[in-house]
Amino acid sequence: MTPREDRRFANDCLKTIAAYRRAIARGKASSSLKKRARRAFLHLGGDPARSTVSLRDYDHTRYGPFLGVSDEGSAAAAIRAAAYESPKALALGARRTPLAIGLAIDAERLGGVGEVAVGPEEYADVWQESVDRILVTTNIGTRVNVRFYRREQIVMLVRGDRAAILKAKAAIAAAFTPFVETPDNRPRPATVLIDIPRFSRMTVVRKRAALRTLNRFVTSGAAAGRKRAPRGQRLGLTAWVRRGLEGKAEAKAAIELAASAGVDLVVLNGVKSKRADAAGSLAGLLDYFEPGIVGPLLRHARESGVLLRAANLPDTDTIARSIWVGLTTARNMGANLGKYGCFPLTLAEIDQVVEQVQSWLPDWSAAPVLFVDQGVLRPEAVDVGHDLPRGVEAWLDTVARHRVRVVLIDTVDKASGRGLLKKDRNDKTGFLTARQVERLEAYARRRRIKTLWAGGFHLRDAFALGKLGVFGIYVTTAAATTIPVGGSYVRDPALAGVKEPSREAVLRTKVLLEAGFLASRLNGDGAAVIEREAQVVLAALDAGDPDCAAARTATLARACERGWRAFWKKGQRQ
Repeated sequence: MTPREDRRFANDCLKTIAAYRRAIARGKASSSLKKRARRAFLHLGGDPARSTVSLRDYDHTRYGPFLGVSDEGSAAAAIRAAAYESPKALALGARRTPLAIGLAIDAERLGGVGEVAVGPEEYADVWQESVDRILVTTNIGTRVNVRFYRREQIVMLVRGDRAAILKAKAAIAAAFTPFVETPDNRPRPATVLIDIPRFSRMTVVRKRAALRTLNRFVTSGAAAGRKRAPRGQRLGLTAWVRRGLEGKAEAKAAIELAASAGVDLVVLNGVKSKRADAAGSLAGLLDYFEPGIVGPLLRHARESGVLLRAANLPDTDTIARSIWVGLTTARNMGANLGKYGCFPLTLAEIDQVVEQVQSWLPDWSAAPVLFVDQGVLRPEAVDVGHDLPRGVEAWLDTVARHRVRVVLIDTVDKASGRGLLKKDRNDKTGFLTARQVERLEAYARRRRIKTLWAGGFHLRDAFALGKLGVFGIYVTTAAATTIPVGGSYVRDPALAGVKEPSREAVLRTKVLLEAGFLASRLNGDGAAVIEREAQVVLAALDAGDPDCAAARTATLARACERGWRAFWKKGQRQ
């Protein structure tokens, strides 16, 4: 096309999308207009008139918990239909808006490894069935595109005699030179690592003396050729460690050696563990050791006044930019929220990434995700198991500093079969009890954070979380049936079937979520009726009686519709 034709075509696309919006508002979008609107959407790379509404604006205290249903677009119409048939939507009547209905298509593909990002065709499917009618959220990726900085320069020290020390000093000075003689003559921070290999025959006393001498060479400024060391230029100790308890002993010895010589940095290099290899990679030192080893090592390092970390240092600036690309695409495609995982980063690295991402998207819902099955790796501890709530709180504190308003707490390893919720304190198939979820929800609320929850929820979980009044939940299995593998899923070797949401299953989930909220908020007979009918529905589902469950769900929905009117009337009186 000529430039003039190109401009005219773009304008025609804009007009087509505007015409489609007018048509769906009237409920009369023809099949030919839908096809033209789809082509226009894909040509423009999204919706140029995207809504300014994002999920952070949803009022769950008035409208109850938000519900997101995972789908790549094939069931978008069914999800929308369920939203419109929900008790709350019927009670709203003419006041029905996407932000009041509180149900979203969560645009994501469900692969064998869990949720994965959608592409342009799937975005177009979702947009066509949801625009101006229900909300859209998406998951741009659970794992970050990990990029590492070039590793620090290493100076090997095998012997501790005078000649070896002089040679090491010369190597250290040469390593610092480019960071001292910079273009503007302002020294840059730099770290040089000393490697005393395992085959060295030096005694611990000799190692300590040599390391102390080299550290004084750096801290005095002599290594930089200055009267004092430039700010940020330091010496560290690196050690290559084995797996398991042998590696733990080697790491502990390195920490003690560094501390005794006045060196405050130890960098470990090692062999990736089987667990880390299966996951691709894990955060920091968890790449080499299990949490039960990393935790004590971090505590020992902290008590010794030493910073302990892994050899690879993630480039958080580049990571943040790759996340921004996915989130901006999601926003352009009409999403009201984009979730971004920060796995496998440490909490300090997450801090740097979230700071940048939130500054680029201050008026939209960019939601960082914490995967509880991976725990939280802080500079001083690993929070897993019983310590997990402490880690979640530390993570919430971190993201709150950057004015994050919506977050997701989820599990990443779907294949393990473990869900987020425990049935009781001793349940090993979950990670958090309902009581812990309630406390963490309140903790987040005090920091002005709205928390979304996900991780293998069933219908009983939806009812229970509705009672807790959480901000929102995501479901997959609870609102879906299994269908044959097809389309873009055929190349996934781990899939025996694909989860496809159905109108009936989505509606049942929505009804039970609303029922839980209303049962805990209403007083008197209204609450009692909803509670009783919900328990009947759940019992029918447990008994495998779908006909009874369907009939009693309809009864429960009518009770909830009355409940919403009573709840809003009560709120107006107050």
